[in-house]
Amino acid sequence: MDEETKAKIKEKARSSLLHRNVLGGLGMLLPVISIIGGLFVRNKPESWWYSISVTYYITPALPIILGACGIFLLCYRSYETIDTVINVLSGLFAFGVVLFPCENPYGIEYVGFFQIPVAVSNVIHSASAMLLFALLAYNIGWLFTRGQNQLNNKIYKICAWAMIVIMAVFVILSIVRACGAGIPKYLTMIVEAVLLLIFGFAWLVKGRLFKFN
Repeated sequence: MDEETKAKIKEKARSSLLHRNVLGGLGMLLPVISIIGGLFVRNKPESWWYSISVTYYITPALPIILGACGIFLLCYRSYETIDTVINVLSGLFAFGVVLFPCENPYGIEYVGFFQIPVAVSNVIHSASAMLLFALLAYNIGWLFTRGQNQLNNKIYKICAWAMIVIMAVFVILSIVRACGAGIPKYLTMIVEAVLLLIFGFAWLVKGRLFKFN
């Protein structure tokens, strides 16, 4: 292998690590900036802290940061086709979350980029969010773990299963709440924040910003 080829491979590896770290950083920043940004907004509705998705209506953090994540996921290319497919689908679902907002506290009937009825937008938003987190968990737990670093592989598995368990518990509690149980309304905010932090952490490990070996 000549020196030019080695240089190209090294540059591609460096670019890939940077891509992963940017994605991880954005994932961890999203809940932090959304919540902190919301705190400084005046005359905000009481329900703004029920969900990160609701902060869409009071701060630009969600569409900007998650939109950036969507672009990076769509542009991310790997040596394996399955990685590219999972990342592209994740990017599309990220844009589904951004372009189709959830229910809003202001009673606006038509929302989002396409100005569709809020009830329809909310269904697309919720489905996109669940599928996005499911694909992210699959990526972390079953695609990231093909490397030789066994400690990192254990970290990826822990992160992935934590995301899966959290989502499963959240679905169960949401059903219980729909039946009239007194589940705190801010549960969604907590779940979204934790899932995003886990996602971001795993990608930062993959990008070698966090090293455990």
